[in-house]
Amino acid sequence: MEVVGKSKAHVVLDSCLHESGLYFADHEKLLKCNPYCSNVKYIVDRDIFQWIFEVSDPRSNPIVAVFFVRQHEENFSLDDSYGQIFAAERIKNREHYNGKGKRIRWEAVHDHPPFEKPSTNTFVGRASSEICLLHQHDNKTSVYFDTDISLDFQISFPLNLMPEGILKFMSDAIMSQIMQQATESMLCQVQSDICCTCPELAVEAGTK
Repeated sequence: MEVVGKSKAHVVLDSCLHESGLYFADHEKLLKCNPYCSNVKYIVDRDIFQWIFEVSDPRSNPIVAVFFVRQHEENFSLDDSYGQIFAAERIKNREHYNGKGKRIRWEAVHDHPPFEKPSTNTFVGRASSEICLLHQHDNKTSVYFDTDISLDFQISFPLNLMPEGILKFMSDAIMSQIMQQATESMLCQVQSDICCTCPELAVEAGTK
């Protein structure tokens, strides 16, 4: 059964776009702020990253989730085609921004190398994220962080006796809750690292 988790986050950092961009572009450093990430490494010959996450299922059984992603970085403006779409969907008051931004994407990699499973309860998932950083007129950086994750679980007894629709609804909700907690913790660590003096953080799970 495929289980899907989604989260959206918005955080304002007390640092300029350049400094914030350098921090978020440091893939390994950023992922290590996630409390569920036990290991992240860069596979040089494929230009991809491998994540290993450790969580527990509803019965407190340990689950290991492995993800492979590729990172892309690009600058954008609120006046270009992408920026206009982004502003229409996410920005309530454009007057706070000077129009310059940086976009960091984590793209799910399907053709991944073989790896040694750390446990029998190991599943390969798909993860994709979009991190958009916008420069504010007060020289702070507004960060929009969207993440989607999916895992194919093998449901064991007695959970497999439940109606599939109900089980999937519950599993998706639990996955999104875990992602919300992880996102809150990760961005609080980022704020601490960057030494924010006026942290503003809003996180919601399970929405697009």
